[in-house]
Amino acid sequence: MEKNDIVTVVTVAGEFVGKYVTSGDGSITLGDPRMLVYGESGNMGFARGICMTGVENPDEATFQSVVFVTPTNEEIVKAYRQATTGLIT
Repeated sequence: MEKNDIVTVVTVAGEFVGKYVTSGDGSITLGDPRMLVYGESGNMGFARGICMTGVENPDEATFQSVVFVTPTNEEIVKAYRQATTGLIT
C-alpha cells in the first residue's frame, strides 16, 4: 500500500473506507475515513464519519483490532471520492 491509496478496512465494529496513511503494531491509520452503512432497501452508502457520536467527517482515524485490509473496489473508490470531495468521476 502506498500513502493515499483508497483502502477498505474491516474491523469487528464494521467496514471503513479511507486514504491509507500508515500502519504498524496491528493498527492502521486512514485519512478522510468513512463508515459503510446500509439502508432499509439494502442500498449502501457512507456515513458522515466513523461512528454515531464522533466528530463529523474526521480528518484521520486509527483503527485497532483490524480483521483485514484490502484494496477498494473501483466503483466504491468513485463513490468515496464523490462523497469526500463532491466531484463526480
